[in-house]
Amino acid sequence: MANSEAGTNCHADGDYDVFLNFRGQDTRHNFTDFLYDRLIDVGVHVFRDEEKLCVGEVISDNLLHAINNCKLYIPIFSCTYASSKWCLRELTLMVHNVSNSGGQKSIFPIFFDVEPEDVKLKTPLYKADFERHKTEFPDEAEAWRTALEEVDKFKGWKVKKDQSQAAVVKLVVDEAFEKLKIKQKLVTEHLIGLDDRVEALIELLDVKHDVVRLVGIYGMGGIGKTTIAKVIFNKLSSHFGNYCSFLEGIRERSIKEGIVQLQKKLLSDIVGSRSIKKVDDSEEGMRRIGEILRNKKVLLVLDDVNEKDHIKKLIGNSKLDSKSRIIITTRDIAVLQVEGFKGETRQYEMLMMDANPALQLFGQHAFSGGFPSNDYRLLSSDIVSSTGRLPLAIEVIGSLLNGKDREIWEEMLEKLTKVPEKKILEKLRISYDDLDEHHKQIFLDIACFFVNEDKTDAIYMWTDCQFYPKGGLKVLTERCLIKILDNDKFWMHDQLIALGRQIVHEDSLGHVGKQSRLWIEEEALQIIRTQQRKDEVQALEVDGLDGSIEITNEDFERLPNLRFLKLRYGTYVGDFAKCHSNLRWFSWDCPWFFKADKLSLDRLVVCKLGWIYFKDDSKAWDLIKRAHNLKVLSFTWCKGITKIPDISKCSGLEKLTLQCSSLERIESFIGNLQSLIELKIEGCRDFTDLPEEIGALVKLKHFSLGGCGSLRELPSSIGNLTSLIELDLSDTGIRELPNSIGKLKSLCILRFPVVSSIGSRQLPSSISTLVNLEELDLSWHYEMKGEIPIGIGELSSLRILNLEKTRICGIPKTINKLHHLQTLNLSYCHEIQELPELPTSLTHLHLESRSLLSVPNLSNLTNLVELLLSDRSYSTGESNLINGCNLRWIGRLSKLKMLDLHLLNVPAPPELASLSHLEELTLSSLDLKTMVQLPSSLLKLNLEYFRIRRAELLPSLRLRNLSTLGFYYGELEDIPLNELPLLEILKVWSCKWLQRLSIPFELTKLRDVILINCPELVEIQFMGISKSLELLSVDDCISLTRISTLSFLKNLEKLRIKDCYILTNVEGLDELDSLKSLEVKRCPSFRSLIDASCTKIQDDCIVNIMCCGDAIKDSRWEMSLKHYREEIILNTSNKVIHLLHQCVGLLFNSLLDQISSFL
Repeated sequence: MANSEAGTNCHADGDYDVFLNFRGQDTRHNFTDFLYDRLIDVGVHVFRDEEKLCVGEVISDNLLHAINNCKLYIPIFSCTYASSKWCLRELTLMVHNVSNSGGQKSIFPIFFDVEPEDVKLKTPLYKADFERHKTEFPDEAEAWRTALEEVDKFKGWKVKKDQSQAAVVKLVVDEAFEKLKIKQKLVTEHLIGLDDRVEALIELLDVKHDVVRLVGIYGMGGIGKTTIAKVIFNKLSSHFGNYCSFLEGIRERSIKEGIVQLQKKLLSDIVGSRSIKKVDDSEEGMRRIGEILRNKKVLLVLDDVNEKDHIKKLIGNSKLDSKSRIIITTRDIAVLQVEGFKGETRQYEMLMMDANPALQLFGQHAFSGGFPSNDYRLLSSDIVSSTGRLPLAIEVIGSLLNGKDREIWEEMLEKLTKVPEKKILEKLRISYDDLDEHHKQIFLDIACFFVNEDKTDAIYMWTDCQFYPKGGLKVLTERCLIKILDNDKFWMHDQLIALGRQIVHEDSLGHVGKQSRLWIEEEALQIIRTQQRKDEVQALEVDGLDGSIEITNEDFERLPNLRFLKLRYGTYVGDFAKCHSNLRWFSWDCPWFFKADKLSLDRLVVCKLGWIYFKDDSKAWDLIKRAHNLKVLSFTWCKGITKIPDISKCSGLEKLTLQCSSLERIESFIGNLQSLIELKIEGCRDFTDLPEEIGALVKLKHFSLGGCGSLRELPSSIGNLTSLIELDLSDTGIRELPNSIGKLKSLCILRFPVVSSIGSRQLPSSISTLVNLEELDLSWHYEMKGEIPIGIGELSSLRILNLEKTRICGIPKTINKLHHLQTLNLSYCHEIQELPELPTSLTHLHLESRSLLSVPNLSNLTNLVELLLSDRSYSTGESNLINGCNLRWIGRLSKLKMLDLHLLNVPAPPELASLSHLEELTLSSLDLKTMVQLPSSLLKLNLEYFRIRRAELLPSLRLRNLSTLGFYYGELEDIPLNELPLLEILKVWSCKWLQRLSIPFELTKLRDVILINCPELVEIQFMGISKSLELLSVDDCISLTRISTLSFLKNLEKLRIKDCYILTNVEGLDELDSLKSLEVKRCPSFRSLIDASCTKIQDDCIVNIMCCGDAIKDSRWEMSLKHYREEIILNTSNKVIHLLHQCVGLLFNSLLDQISSFL
């Protein structure tokens, strides 16, 4: 209680988190002291009466201020508590404040050696004191009684004198910490699109795991790394008490403040300001941090780290407590390789937002929390798309446009297509400015020319330019400025592309002729045509689709430093004998003739020619033969080439691509190109001969003959290609592989021809010697039958085995020896009856067989991510599965994300509910009576060939995250959709008993509704306004009589109604002012459709109307509503023709009268 025994410590600001209300003589020196100290330790600001009131102050005023400003009250009821009028007065005020706080304040009662019944005055313990209070304080006693009774409504803790009090104190402190949100970081109130990411990161951090863990969140600037780190910090900080620290903006603060100040901030956050007095340099800071973090369970966030040294100096070199968690956000993934860190490290990449959350985030800033209205929806989508769905860009642009006129919005969209907003550029440019000069050149090249282009060809050019691309690309990737996709192509975020191009503009000070790179056709042509010398220009891309382009020798001479030239639809004209070119990259796509004489490209590294009318005697061959520095030569769709002349002087050539449909052969000179690493002869349908000299290409790693249908055999010298990693023989006419194939010890990927005699021989015996083979593709070999050879088990490196659409009947037990096998595809393998034990390394398994006798027990395959099991009964209605098959083992496959089960009458396993990572589920022909619940993680659910009705289905459809739901060939009478708040797509196909479909207004995300062949469906009803639905398609619902409240669909864009024979009209159709496409066919009972006099459907809506009865005119073809209304409904064209006929007739009669009168 607060009384005259107040102490002498005064708190300057007078604001507190917790007010302790207690009877001093009972608990001050035991429980209350213990609780007070522990609350202080975790950073809670506590008012404990006698120590917090300054001498000389009026007690009542200070008490009133303290109680009114606290968020949490902890009354400690003890044996003599009720004897103190101060305790009761404080309690009454506390209860009053809580009841009027709207849930912002709370009471945590503690019963110290008393019972709740005592406090409610139901025992003698407090009654005697209350009788005295009634006499001394008659005006207050009743309010005190009420306050004591109210306290019983709050959760509390009971403490006995003779029991350990530590456990109760810990519970109270943890609850208080959680309630008060101590050290919480400020984040936007309504976060969008982060739930799944937050869940994934919390799982990565796993605070229950007993090993220290560091999680690095990496991604480009403005992607939302700091925001999500704050959310995670706020969610997890209660697990760590006071031992939490969030160091924001380390990149910038380490420069402005220095690392020592950051060390002091961390120490102060964890153990208070006393610990930082002796920290004068970073070494001392490391030592103090190491001492403290070694023995404390801490949560530490290091935000925007750009140097490994920062991490070292902020977490020390010492071993951390096993329960500690470190979160690092960075643009540079390389900093996450923390030298000397004794714990587990995980990485998490922040990707761009999905389209719908991005639009929602834009609406939050542009419409003050709302969603784009109809008038602005399309414009908003275009603006969001132009930002590349980068959160920073969305927020900045949205805020700038808030409250602005539409003209400003349209101007902003046009501007964004050319240059990002300044604030966004500044944020993104930080990463660019930190690059060295060579890496900047590579970044700018990619931004201007190489997005979605193969990295290998560009690397050759950059290497010759001494840009050191191998290290450079590693740096650009680590700093999240680019990505290299699985197909080895470059990817760059739209905002970074815009940044790179803006930098090129800025470096030239706005003078196009001084730009290093030109990618806009008009500007590139302007520079080519100007007479001045252009020393700064390094790279040009010109597309002459709209007009002829001829680059002359004079144009070429004025570009002395041009290293990259890409020309489409143009040609080269003139005598180039005196031109000395620095070109490293020459790309020409054009159906025109090559007219240049004596063009010598001595430094050329990459030459790519496509769609050129290119004959065997073309002048272009002279250019190629003289390019002795050439590394890449590519001919694509050059139909005139039948043979390749001797290019053996290009001895450094490493990549040769020939996609020439008329090419017949390659001469023996190919054996002289011994630097070749990649050789592609593809789509050459007339190609018949591969010379023995091909075996001399000992460095060859990738060899493709795909699509060479006339090629019948491989030379035996193929076995000499000992460096070969990939051999693609798909779509060739090769009937048999030579035995020398077994010599290809480095081979990792082998794709067989579809038409071959392999089926009769099964697999070549020598295949088992290919110990490095990683991918074996035998798919679509119908003639392959029998068992796979036992030797398959010797392919110890095999990762992918594709046997789709073969007639194999068995898999040998030796397959279990393939410890690296990840994908096994047995789709449409209808001879397989059972499976042996499979290797536990499998992540993807597909098995479809009509001969399947039992469902295999796959409980050992705990790494499976994707599983398809099918007896193909849905195609025949019959199954060979024996009775008693079950799938109860499915619960052990905890990593499953996609599950597809087609098994006739096999019970659906209840264990499905335990698959917490499952996102896509298809259940076909199963007995669903045993399906009680499905995992809440599901995003897509398809139910096929099922017999459940509504009552059985309800428990399974409480799926809060489901976005796609499909019902196919079922016996549904009704579909419950109320508890699917995120549903976007609904498909219902051939559900023969469905009579009514009601779409609840709660489905605010629903985008597509598709109904096909539901013969008993009578009515479709929308229960409220929908701003999300864009497509409604109804097909072959022969009993449908009504589609009601269509006017609720404010943003419907496509409406299709076909083969609904008794439907007479569509209510609300004329209200659909967002409609872009209307298709109505074979609905003969329609009495009306569009009211041309009052419809709100826009004139540019495309309509296609056919066979809808005598009252409805056919459109005859797709046409705009305006034309349909004028030409068909109103028949204005016929009227015009009639008037013309009348006019012509009158003129003719008048002319006859004049002739008669003249005569």
